[in-house]
Amino acid sequence: MSAAPAWVIRVVRSCWCFPSTLPGLAVAVLNPLFGGTTAAHTGVVESHGGLAAWLLRHATLLRGGALAITLGEVVLGRTAAALDLTRAHERVHVAQARRWGPLFYPAYGLATVAAWRRGACPYRGNRFEVEAHAAA
Repeated sequence: MSAAPAWVIRVVRSCWCFPSTLPGLAVAVLNPLFGGTTAAHTGVVESHGGLAAWLLRHATLLRGGALAITLGEVVLGRTAAALDLTRAHERVHVAQARRWGPLFYPAYGLATVAAWRRGACPYRGNRFEVEAHAAA
């Protein structure tokens, strides 16, 4: 029995993490209408400026907002420079979303609660963030 072609594996992987990707795709598709940019980069959709930047400043739980965030196979950044700066970190989150699929958001939320309950920072102590910071 031979292995599945690479394109089949990519399609199955993308379908598995599509529930995590859908919100990011919505922002990425709308972002050019708000003056932002959306493009593919190393197999991932990246979108910065415009709506993405506004959401990262005003709609995250982090004080001061975030430079970038991964939503499945989409990475939103405030600027192109922010995407460059955070690319290695965010690619770890893309891999996590691909591994966990539709369970990624619930697992991330539970890891945040677990960090808080152990007395750690809910963001820095989250096991998904620990993995991403270690790899970047």
